[in-house]
Amino acid sequence: MNIKVTRSSLTSTELFDANEANALALMRNHVRAIDDSEDDLLKVYLDAAIDYMQSLTDRLLGSHSVQVLVNYDELDHYIRLAGVNNVDGSTITIKYRKADGTFSGDIIDDTPGADYLEDLKYHIIDDIYPVYIYLENLKELVSDTRSDYVEGFVKIDMTAGVALSSVPLQYKQAALLLVGHYYNQRETENVGGITMEIKEGVHRLMQSARQF
Repeated sequence: MNIKVTRSSLTSTELFDANEANALALMRNHVRAIDDSEDDLLKVYLDAAIDYMQSLTDRLLGSHSVQVLVNYDELDHYIRLAGVNNVDGSTITIKYRKADGTFSGDIIDDTPGADYLEDLKYHIIDDIYPVYIYLENLKELVSDTRSDYVEGFVKIDMTAGVALSSVPLQYKQAALLLVGHYYNQRETENVGGITMEIKEGVHRLMQSARQF
């Protein structure tokens, strides 16, 4: 199985306020910036902070496009989508690879003319972490038309990730710690390089809000 995750269009300042101007004012105050001339730089640092927090928690922060390629033999079991959370069920599409190597249409789309499989039994368990998907009888339904392309036999696309505006306050505090660190250490340290003191503080904040 292969999981590809791509961050969708993201306004990272939503972590602090839906109004970008308010969020930038908060960050300027935090780093004691003189004016708004460094706002673009602060947004870069905030993006880096969100990426770092995401790597620590192994959860998607903000909206992401997720594509999962499942091998034929893996369809016998529940598919565990490691690192995927808060799936938007309305965005899920499921396709299987046909004999010519191309993918079918969405087999859970029941609009006329689609490749809908009416008898398909599938389960999506998205109220726990991580998300699980089970295509119970897909192999049976496509056995007569199964291709020799057993690698990446099924393609599942979805949108996932927790809205930045709804993450716990600890994440917002951790982001401010990181933004302040990046801002103050920019002359001697690249973005992403984090001192042990800051790292420990961020880790503790993440640990205090593991379940949300």
